[in-house]
Amino acid sequence: MATKYKIGYIDEDVKQVKKYQRRFRDFEIEIIGYDFNKGMSLNELMVQVYSSPIDLLMIDYKLRETNLVAFNGEAVESEFYDKRPLFPYIIFTNKVDQAEPFVEDWSKIFDKDEIFSEEEEDKEKVQHFITTLTKKIEQYRSHIEKKKNTISELLLKGQAEGLSSSEEDKLLSLQRELRDLDKTKVKEVPEKLISYDKLEDLSKTRKEAEAFLQSLIEKSKGK
Repeated sequence: MATKYKIGYIDEDVKQVKKYQRRFRDFEIEIIGYDFNKGMSLNELMVQVYSSPIDLLMIDYKLRETNLVAFNGEAVESEFYDKRPLFPYIIFTNKVDQAEPFVEDWSKIFDKDEIFSEEEEDKEKVQHFITTLTKKIEQYRSHIEKKKNTISELLLKGQAEGLSSSEEDKLLSLQRELRDLDKTKVKEVPEKLISYDKLEDLSKTRKEAEAFLQSLIEKSKGK
């Protein structure tokens, strides 16, 4: 079955990761696990997370119960939210009562044992959970795509007829918004394409602008 989404799953228990890799496979979802080493720092873990091609992040709350690391899920959540404030994530744990005092938004907490119980009548609950995750992913994708489409339109207009001062401000503002959505990566639009000097004469950067626009088109097609 083809994979439609990729979800990162932070859990220090390899068996748990493999368990949910099997369970999510039927829903066209690939679960990506991360390596845990004794005494590993939060930063070392997050380097793995930020470099993984995921659409959503699931975080197990009780990470330090096996004494591999000295932090729990709320530390991961805080770090991740700081770097990717709107990127979809959930706390996926069977320690809900322990997670609630430390997680500000309880709607992000999901009980893995309740959702994936072995009882036949709970299939609808599993499907509802999967639908919830995929909607979070699609909403975020749509949010990003709208900003990229507007940037593309403004760049094309800049090449054809130039931009007004308000349109220049809008282009720069959109770039900053995209940058702030993911502080771990380079800017979506090359800075030299959107500086005020370049906006005055985008014809000089036509080839580079066209290459960038083509990359946006390819991204929207999932290439």
